[in-house]
Amino acid sequence: MDESGLCPECGAHDYVSGQHLWLDNGDIVMNTGQTERLVFFECENLDPLMSGIEEIIGVSIEHIVISSYRRALRMYLTSLLPDNVSELVRDRALDLKTVDDGFRDIAKLTGSGKYEFVDMRYEQDEKDFFTVNITKPYSLLMCVAGHAAAMEAVLGYDHGVTYAEAGPGAYAITAFPSEHPQELKGRMFLFPYHHQEGEIDLERCGTCGGPKALSAFKWDLDNGIIAHKITGRRMAVQGPNELEPIFNELENELGDTIPEAIVEAQRRFTKTGFYTMETVSDTDDFRTQLALRGLGNLKDLKASKKGLRMRLDNATLHLMIMGMMQGIFDSAFDTDSTVEWELSDDQQLQLEVTPKS
Repeated sequence: MDESGLCPECGAHDYVSGQHLWLDNGDIVMNTGQTERLVFFECENLDPLMSGIEEIIGVSIEHIVISSYRRALRMYLTSLLPDNVSELVRDRALDLKTVDDGFRDIAKLTGSGKYEFVDMRYEQDEKDFFTVNITKPYSLLMCVAGHAAAMEAVLGYDHGVTYAEAGPGAYAITAFPSEHPQELKGRMFLFPYHHQEGEIDLERCGTCGGPKALSAFKWDLDNGIIAHKITGRRMAVQGPNELEPIFNELENELGDTIPEAIVEAQRRFTKTGFYTMETVSDTDDFRTQLALRGLGNLKDLKASKKGLRMRLDNATLHLMIMGMMQGIFDSAFDTDSTVEWELSDDQQLQLEVTPKS
């Protein structure tokens, strides 16, 4: 992919730095409309998180993850398209592959991996299909769901999806017309994001205007990978409105123990060493890092062997954050703990981690 979009000063691609705004309360939004909140965060824990939930509850959740993510992402992708795209594609005035080319380019720029066209049939009947390969997906299940969501957004009707391994780190994904179960229709509710003012002021790149801290990451445009230059940890731009519905749907389907299972799965992953106490030991830097990721506005953090307390205003993906903080505490003090939390209507998260006696 052409690297002309990379900022000569900080190295960030202008799709990310130019199409998004980092606001003053630890939030990221699209610069048009500003009603869709996004995050820029480490993504290598997503598949282990889902596997960890399955291990804890003893039930496969793959179908729920794919279904809920597909529905949520379809709504977001539809909002990016002109209103008449489906009609133009149906009338052959616009090529289906050309539209999907654009979605696949965006996927590369936002760190989702490398989607490549394989084959398609579009005769507007039940035998249609559209197959792509994904190499080094940021999350296999979410990339599978993402392809189906793209087809639904462009064509305006339901699709099923299958996938199979196509080589080391590569998978073939095929979407095809398929009506979804009636009980799933109408249950997805996404609420526009409304900014609340804060006091965070991230230092800016003098050339592109994005956060200067983006200079810590490298865009591999050919492979659709964004990675930290030192740690190598992979990043992706994602929307909480696509991830939160997965957690909500799991709770709807499997019961009210799911939030605790999500926290516990994230705690276990964190204890593998992905995050450490050094990550949070400098409170000012941790506040900046959370804001850079769009996860909220850190107002207070205190940690000792007696426990950990944290207040995060404007929080999003709070269950993942809680599991991360509990895992960091357990690893640092070689203990097991409990975590209690409260999330207010205005998304103020207060959590307390306490070692078990």
